[in-house]
Amino acid sequence: ATDHNVDNTTAILREWLKNVQNLYHDVEWRPMEDPPSYPEEIGPKHWPSSRFTHVMKLRQAALRAAREKWSDYILFIDADNLLTNPQTLNLMIAENKTLVAPMLESRSLYSNFWCGITPQA
Repeated sequence: ATDHNVDNTTAILREWLKNVQNLYHDVEWRPMEDPPSYPEEIGPKHWPSSRFTHVMKLRQAALRAAREKWSDYILFIDADNLLTNPQTLNLMIAENKTLVAPMLESRSLYSNFWCGITPQA
C-alpha cells in the first residue's frame, strides 16, 4: 500500500511492480492517493494520529494476509527510502533471523532509526 503520498511514490512503485511482480509469489497493491492529505494534517511532514492509526491498520492487514497465505517473508518500507542494491532482500533473507532491517545510508543526521546517529556518528 502507499498512503496519501504527494510525491512520485505511486509512479515509482507501479514501475517497480511492472518489472518484478512476476518474481514474487504474491504482491498486493493498494495505492491510496485521494484525498492527498488527512483532514487534520497541517503540512506534508505532519502526521496526525489518524494517519498513524491508518498505517498501523494497513500493517496489521498485511501481516494477517501474509499469515493466511503462509508467507515466509514480508517487507515493510515506511519512509522515503530506495533500496538500490538488487541483492538487499537476498542478503536480509540469508541472515535467517526473525526480523532484519538493512542499514540505510543517510546524508542527514538520521539513519534507520530516529536519532540513530549524531553529527559525530
